[in-house]
Amino acid sequence: HSTTLLTPSCQTMSVDPSHFLATSNGGKPPLLKLHNISARPELNGQLGQAVSFAAGRYVVAVLTAEIAATMAGGNNAVEPSYLKLKPESLVEATNFEQLKFGAAVAFQHAKLYIDSAACQERGSYIMSLLPPPLQAKLTPQKAILGAVIVVLLNIMLVFKLLSGWIGFTKIFVFLSLIALVSTITSPDWMEGVKAGKPLRLIAKSAAINSPTRFKQILIELTGYRNISDRMALGLMFAMLLWSGKILITPSARPARLQPPTPNGSMQPRVPRIPQYDLDNIYKMGWDDAKAGNDFGTSLPEEILKADPVEAVSIKPSGYEESFDWAYDTPPPQKQKSSSFGMSTMLSIFTLYRFGKDLVVTPDGQLMLDPAYIMMRLRNIEPWRLGLMGMSLYRVVNAFIR
Repeated sequence: HSTTLLTPSCQTMSVDPSHFLATSNGGKPPLLKLHNISARPELNGQLGQAVSFAAGRYVVAVLTAEIAATMAGGNNAVEPSYLKLKPESLVEATNFEQLKFGAAVAFQHAKLYIDSAACQERGSYIMSLLPPPLQAKLTPQKAILGAVIVVLLNIMLVFKLLSGWIGFTKIFVFLSLIALVSTITSPDWMEGVKAGKPLRLIAKSAAINSPTRFKQILIELTGYRNISDRMALGLMFAMLLWSGKILITPSARPARLQPPTPNGSMQPRVPRIPQYDLDNIYKMGWDDAKAGNDFGTSLPEEILKADPVEAVSIKPSGYEESFDWAYDTPPPQKQKSSSFGMSTMLSIFTLYRFGKDLVVTPDGQLMLDPAYIMMRLRNIEPWRLGLMGMSLYRVVNAFIR
């Protein structure tokens, strides 16, 4: 008689074969989508989270936006429904489905907040700051909504002003960088503040844990789990350097246009040519000749000093009979900017995620079976197929330009 010990990998597979539990995802269970349930097809498409695994099935809490918002607010009066489902009836929700569900939860949470006593109190305070005629037409909920609209309009105005002064790309990169750093370091700051740690220790802890947290973000975004700590650290530094380069590079401002000229060059200032009646000048010369005077004795001094060659060779700025521009060297053509930019990189990333979802099973196994790929294609939402088509067009267009 011999005793067979399970390896750690075998134990993990027996407890959580599809890695749907919180223990397999850093304490945060993924959002799951129910599908391929033939007994109760009305459940297909609903979302939930796995609570436990036993006897070959997951215990899944089926969630709606209302239930999730109520539970997030600390109200345990509402409980989700629980189902026991096989692993093949569950699949991780896509990024778009998670974003859509999160927006719905935020909307429901906002509705609950509007009906709360705290919101009523703040709305009443805002109403007290308004003139009496407006107070009679408003309710606390409308006062809160108006204040939110005013704040959003001010933010949009400031963003537009900064975009025109600094540039939209720099503003976007700066805000994205702040969001990334906040997402990576916020757990350490929150934990450190609660524990009463010094700021120096909190900053040190955030810097040490940044590569690991950035690695987790990459895994959540790409779905690729074979990312080492060194690779995540290198990608993080590359992103910071790229963002810094964009932020410190001065924005190119358009040069001030010069007045148009026939040949494209700066027009010299045309001297004023004295104007006299030709008959009078002729009569002056005739009288000088009859009197035996020298040539030009009676002519005005400014005519004598004028250079007729210069006056004839210089054309006024509106002179349209000059064809000197036809013999000038044509200006150099403006070089086309590279089409391999941020949008192309995002399109390549979209195609990568699309292809990965086609050939990788929910448990992370590579599956190149044509029947499996066709089954996955038939189950893909139409909007994702449209997004894939636009991304493919963008990438192909970038390479053939």
